Amino acid sequence: MNDATSRGESSKDRSLAGRNVCVVYDCLFPLTMGGAERWYRSLVDHLVAAGANVTYLTRRQWSTASPEWNGVKVIDVSGASELYDLSGVRRTAPALAFGFGTFWWMLHHRREFDAIVVASFPFFSLLGLRGALVGNRTPILVDYFEVWSSDYWKSYAGEFTGTVGSVIQRLCIATTRFAQVFTSQSAQQLRSQGFRGDVAVLPGLLSSKSDTIEVPVTTPPDPPMILFVGRHVKHKGVRLLPEILRATRASLPELRMTIVSDGPERPEVENDMEHFGLSNAVTFTGSVSDKTLRKLFEEASCTIVPSLREGYGLVVAESVNVGTPVVVANNPENLATNLVEEGVNGFVVEPLVDEIARGIVAVVSRGASLRASTYEWSARHSAHKSMEHSAHEMVDRLSLLSHH
Repeated sequence: MNDATSRGESSKDRSLAGRNVCVVYDCLFPLTMGGAERWYRSLVDHLVAAGANVTYLTRRQWSTASPEWNGVKVIDVSGASELYDLSGVRRTAPALAFGFGTFWWMLHHRREFDAIVVASFPFFSLLGLRGALVGNRTPILVDYFEVWSSDYWKSYAGEFTGTVGSVIQRLCIATTRFAQVFTSQSAQQLRSQGFRGDVAVLPGLLSSKSDTIEVPVTTPPDPPMILFVGRHVKHKGVRLLPEILRATRASLPELRMTIVSDGPERPEVENDMEHFGLSNAVTFTGSVSDKTLRKLFEEASCTIVPSLREGYGLVVAESVNVGTPVVVANNPENLATNLVEEGVNGFVVEPLVDEIARGIVAVVSRGASLRASTYEWSARHSAHKSMEHSAHEMVDRLSLLSHH
């Protein structure tokens, strides 16, 4: 993404030259490598290309000097902390610390910015901005990557904490004037929870074809290999992986699985793999570079997304971008299903182990023809659903709002 400046030069004509923009999120790419982090990396690079002076508020994720980022001032407003508890649920204390740090810092710099972009979650940073900017007309543009139902809040964090979380989410929505989402379904979820402001549905988060391989890998791997990419936490469905591998190997005995990233659920997943006698059929890679991750996508028969929830499904986007089909669990909060065209770039299946296994077998049986149609799907959609296109639209949006 470091070449976003050259790709974004056309933004200079729309121009944010001399404008001061603040971006607020408690994670920073590549120190953490989730979908939101990648989006903000691309967005900020495009803002800089359009002439903006960008300040990025985050929590401390480094042990020495602040990371160097061309044209960007990176400021830590809260200390280093572990974001997740042992069950994979976001901890409240780091979110509160980041929210208070954001409030305190912005209170002392409240007249310095022409516009602010903030992730809705963790909510306390948005509430901190609101508190610090009372009486100030600086536009705050809020990215709603996910909008959770009250039922999901309770299943995620428990009855009491989930209820509180749901109430705070509604409070944030009620105080938001300008919102951005990446799917029309997210826009509908916002409206259903009382949003009455201006919502922009950005094009998407697919990679531009200029960012990837020119010739797709159309030969299926032999033996077949399935790939999981995601933090090892409950809502990613990572605990299902041993059962999925065991069930699928009943039909494809040579099948292997590669599991990328890390997290609090990893020891239990490893223990279950050993219990089922699957240790020799699985590879745990931990965190990997973008280059290595792309190679793993290319080498996989398919990528599986058994998540309970996804706000967009960047893993699906990255997989189909190189021609590797996907199998996605049809959970109500899993919006990654919106990126799947049945039988063209993969399959949406019921969120049951046996159904996911059948989806994998179907992908492997379709072989090269499904890989070819997956890459063709990506080629048709990458230009108008790309992260780059979304960043360009945000430059336009910020240009209009910051000049008024």
